[in-house]
Amino acid sequence: FLHTNKQVEQRCSVAMPRLGHIIAATMMLGLAAAEAAPPPTLATYSYSSWSSPIVSGHCSDDSTPIHIPLPAVGGGPPGVLECATVSTARTYRFPPGVFQIGVQMLVPENVSMIGAAAPNDAHDRTASPRWGDQTVFLATRGQVEYQKPYCTATDMVNTRVGFVLSSFTSVHNLSFQGVDTIRPDDNGALCGGGAFETKGCAANDCSKSPVNNGGSDGQGSHHVLIEGVRINDLYSPEDAGKVGAAIPGNYNCSTNHWAAECCFCKPNGVRASQVAVWVPATRNPEGTHHITIRDVVSAATQADGINLHGYVHEVLVEDVYLQNSGDDLLALWGADGNPENVTFRDSTVVNPGILRPRWYGNCGATYGLRSVVFSNITCRAPTLTNPIDGNASHIDTSMFSFYTSFGGVYPPGNRVDLDGWTFTDLAGKPYTAAEGSMGGPLPGKMAWTRADKGKGDAVAPYYVVGGKQQVNVYVNDDNGH
Repeated sequence: FLHTNKQVEQRCSVAMPRLGHIIAATMMLGLAAAEAAPPPTLATYSYSSWSSPIVSGHCSDDSTPIHIPLPAVGGGPPGVLECATVSTARTYRFPPGVFQIGVQMLVPENVSMIGAAAPNDAHDRTASPRWGDQTVFLATRGQVEYQKPYCTATDMVNTRVGFVLSSFTSVHNLSFQGVDTIRPDDNGALCGGGAFETKGCAANDCSKSPVNNGGSDGQGSHHVLIEGVRINDLYSPEDAGKVGAAIPGNYNCSTNHWAAECCFCKPNGVRASQVAVWVPATRNPEGTHHITIRDVVSAATQADGINLHGYVHEVLVEDVYLQNSGDDLLALWGADGNPENVTFRDSTVVNPGILRPRWYGNCGATYGLRSVVFSNITCRAPTLTNPIDGNASHIDTSMFSFYTSFGGVYPPGNRVDLDGWTFTDLAGKPYTAAEGSMGGPLPGKMAWTRADKGKGDAVAPYYVVGGKQQVNVYVNDDNGH
């Protein structure tokens, strides 16, 4: 479900070690599923059995591991969770199996979680792993009701399902499967629901709610590594036919009165998390920093793929493959937080917005920033001739869209670098400026813009939506095609 290239100079300093059409997308996943061996029956372990040692800090004090027995649900031989202290991190090594999770778990500081085997094939990201070798965290409940409180709930621990990563934490070689089948009404502007989140506010505006995610203190995490993770792929073979499928009565979106009309109020049946990785706004001025997201593959998300919100800085997202979202796939939503030194590179994103078809989503999008680099990104997206009325400027309009909506602020001196790209339809046919539309989208045409003189003076697949602020886009088209 990947095609990626590597070896581009890193622009931000991250203090972590290296440790159109719907049928095409459906066929792509179906092929991968057909080639994968059917998953064998895995031992299942209850949430309390594996989470209690992590939350309590039960671990060896040195590099000699202790062995923590994990009773299997329904009987059978127990599994073993190992833990040793490596440097300052309590390092938990999981066996293969299915690990139940029905809450939003706050992972304490100085914890590393390592699964049994790498889930992603570096040469073919579309290939599902041999599940019998994998460590799979499986949600035991999910969001299935449109009107049920989500962002406005008073207890995120028992509302969302996934992990909230504290500072100095890392996760490696894990899979996560969510079971949400709808994007709830009050998450329309996005407040989270990531398989993996960092600490922060439960609402997308911290002033609107005192609640924090995962029962945390809302203070931004730092020095976090998410590496070698596969998200929402366990059920993708079964759910592939539901991706983008028409649901009668689900597209009454003309008035913006969501409570009175059905604008994606019905579940789409695709089991997934809301977001793959969500970095929320925080209650401290230092924000969230020194975050590395590497080698993450996501099969589907009800909302965004990866979204970095608020004041984030010294962040690197690289070598990720994201597809079949209900919104943008790579998003930097600074609002008025002025995020800076953020780099997305060497990554592929496919079919944005398809879980809310014809509504909202692009491969790359920003909503306020001080500085960001998009380097060597591949985007595969369809050209839509019939977006839902009123949303023609919001889905599959270009490769990169720079918005001033959702509180997006671009202060003087802001900078967006586009350094190499590949932009094609879902079948791999390249888009060209000659066949597109300069300065803004038109039905059936992708938008392209010529950067100003002194900023590359080159044509690239982007546009600034609304034009209310000066967004400084610098284009290096040496590697763009």
